[in-house]
Amino acid sequence: MSLLELKEYLKNRNVVSINDLCIHFKTSPETLEPMLEQWIRKGKLRRESSGGSCGGKHSTCSCGDSEQVWYQWIG
Repeated sequence: MSLLELKEYLKNRNVVSINDLCIHFKTSPETLEPMLEQWIRKGKLRRESSGGSCGGKHSTCSCGDSEQVWYQWIG
């Protein structure tokens, strides 16, 4: 996978989760994140994350522990 392949996928999907990217490119988040950061630094991509519905304020709640990470192409 190249930066250009990643760019084309992001542009075509507009908003995509890190999980979708990992599945599509058959790789780990640790491999993708440095490439995604390059597009963020260039002002072409925005990273958004959301925790559980309480925003992670309550350590004992069951509203979802895993953070969801999304990327939106804005270039």
